Amino acid sequence: MGHLRGDGAVTRLAPPNVALLERLVPFVVATESVRARLDTSPFDLALSPDCVLDPLRSESTQLLERLWALDTATFGPGLMAMPRWILLDGAGLSGAIVGLASHPENASDAVLEILGLERPVAGLVPYSMYIAIPSFEADTWVGHNLASLGVRRPEGESLAGLGSLTKAIALRILRARCQLGAAQWDSVALRVHVRLGALRLLTAWTPAHSKASTFTYAARIDEASLRHLARDPGGRVSMPRSEYWLATDDHAGMQALQQKIEDGEPWYIVGPPRSEASGVERVPLARSG
Repeated sequence: MGHLRGDGAVTRLAPPNVALLERLVPFVVATESVRARLDTSPFDLALSPDCVLDPLRSESTQLLERLWALDTATFGPGLMAMPRWILLDGAGLSGAIVGLASHPENASDAVLEILGLERPVAGLVPYSMYIAIPSFEADTWVGHNLASLGVRRPEGESLAGLGSLTKAIALRILRARCQLGAAQWDSVALRVHVRLGALRLLTAWTPAHSKASTFTYAARIDEASLRHLARDPGGRVSMPRSEYWLATDDHAGMQALQQKIEDGEPWYIVGPPRSEASGVERVPLARSG
């Protein structure tokens, strides 16, 4: 399929929504010390110098304001919008914010309205972002936030798969080999995360989180899984057969699963949620990944 050249070099992604890569550009917000560790040509995509910003410099203020508006448009109010200070304390100082953005002349009026912008507009207009924080374990990043205007379905825009494409490019830029994360069992983002392959559960019920019905997970990352996440035809993951289906509102079941994990049983999420005729969603689980 041409995803790897004969010399082993990685070639550009070719997912069904490849048109997004023709009008959106990758950007990075990170300090100089973090930027030195990053892949600046993910999947053979060019990371332009004017799309790499330092959160400690005032020139990043404009984009950071728009990223906070993007998060609010994706997760709040009433959902789990991110506190504004997280952009600096949780991401800018130690981690990275990676996303896809449009130059202002290519941004639609519908997107500008969602972000609270009016023409004339200068600077990058963010369509998505992935926030990650490094772990002590080498090449391991904690995924904090995945925001995409795709959930808002702005008029005149075709943004299907934007979230998964963004996460794949971000993990490539970060050179991640393992990703840790937390999500709610009923989150639509689970369909994105599980495209990386079987997710090893670290917790199934997490009272330390502000929402106890949160699971935490670890995902191993390689070339094939990143391409599968991006919906590139060259991607692939191997999933074991499910042994048990957990309802996304079954708190007692989550707590029972948590006890099994604490007793040493390995459990994995092995596919996307399935909706039943009753409206209940269930997540497939197995004891091998």
